[in-house]
Amino acid sequence: MTSHAYRQAERAGTIDGPLQGHHREWYVVSPDSAEFAGSPRLKVGQPREQVLWFDRRSFDSEEELLLLLPGLGIPRIPSVLRLGSPGPVVLGFIEGDPLNRLAPAGSPVTAGVVDQIMELFGALGRVPAETVMQWEISTRRDGQLKDCAQFLQSLISFTHDEVYEARQPEFGELFAQLGIRGAAVAPDSQLMYEAAQLTPRPFCLVHGDLHRANFIVDDADRLWTIDWELATLGDPLYELATHLHLMRYPDRQRRDVTERWRTTMERSLPGAAAGLDSDLPRYLAYKRTQSVYTDVMRHAIKVRTCRTPEERARQLDESARAVRRVLTQAGTCPGLPPVPGFTQIKDAYRAYCAAR
Repeated sequence: MTSHAYRQAERAGTIDGPLQGHHREWYVVSPDSAEFAGSPRLKVGQPREQVLWFDRRSFDSEEELLLLLPGLGIPRIPSVLRLGSPGPVVLGFIEGDPLNRLAPAGSPVTAGVVDQIMELFGALGRVPAETVMQWEISTRRDGQLKDCAQFLQSLISFTHDEVYEARQPEFGELFAQLGIRGAAVAPDSQLMYEAAQLTPRPFCLVHGDLHRANFIVDDADRLWTIDWELATLGDPLYELATHLHLMRYPDRQRRDVTERWRTTMERSLPGAAAGLDSDLPRYLAYKRTQSVYTDVMRHAIKVRTCRTPEERARQLDESARAVRRVLTQAGTCPGLPPVPGFTQIKDAYRAYCAAR
């Protein structure tokens, strides 16, 4: 049976192929219908069923959000077109290379790329809370979060309640075998205590997922930003922390990016960099801890869905290395276990698969 997304793609033109996407089923389409004749390639998609969301969502529709952003000065984002009137909206496909293909995680990026990332940060900082709170596409009442402390505390609570506790029936035994409990993100956790100490900063629009695979470099070396599904209203320092955590810059470039962010944001949103030196480590500690819970589940799915014994053997090795790495990066965060050995992690995943 063909999916709704596939039928929409057929309506728009010739399907060039599917795209990988965690939250959505995507198709790339070369338009050949009369209404899109001469248009560049499109991206047509729909949410995947039963997908695991590890971050809370603040907006009903990425497409509806993208319709609002050009008028607010956000640079180089996908265009949005509507299939008929009325009809579903689709995205323009950005032709180019993902940044992670040109510069994998851990490697430096060019000065031109950093310049354009700073341009994006500055533009987001100029979209204030008052503007975002007027949008009718919000699924949350983020305006009820009065300050940065409440913002981070709400993220920690989401990780505890919706990521860890809600997934206990499926992943609880795996967490237990790895020694991972919910204590690191519990209401009485050290993370919650540290969140309460955050310096007040003005809120603005944040993308929330600025990693290398979400940046596309076109033939003119312009940097485009895609995948706005996790955008939210919140603390601008959360944007920087998430970006640094996901980009994995070399140490020197990480420091340079941090200082440039400080200067950029104080120009576009005065007060945005207040408390940076004390609060950035608090956000990074949360992101490292969050990654423990999310990566354990992501790799469980990868191992579980292998089709052959040979594929599973390779995936077990890869997943054991990845989970050990993320636990090591989380360090000595209170509530997390000592880092288990490679073999112990493999055995835990093997037992998880055998029980299903």
